[in-house]
Amino acid sequence: MLIVMGEAEAAPGRRVEMVDALSAMAAATRSDDGCVSYGFYADVTRPEMILGIEVWRDRAALDAHMSHDHTAAFIATVPGLVAGSPVMRFFDADPVSEKSR
Repeated sequence: MLIVMGEAEAAPGRRVEMVDALSAMAAATRSDDGCVSYGFYADVTRPEMILGIEVWRDRAALDAHMSHDHTAAFIATVPGLVAGSPVMRFFDADPVSEKSR
């Protein structure tokens, strides 16, 4: 399992547009093969900061997602919506079954 955590700050006056783009991206991505979970969330202390958490079956599923048209369209819109550069972190994880919790 691969977990991707990201954060990006909305450019001044662009938060609503950023949220709209992120909402469309999440809706399109959740049906991608190998997508376990995919969402964006606002930082409660810094509302302009948006956090992303993605969980993928494996790296191959993420790589396939990166080749989709909806992903390319989203990536093309990001530079105009964010202040600075988004930060992405990748973590390999072994899934924990419900029984082992």
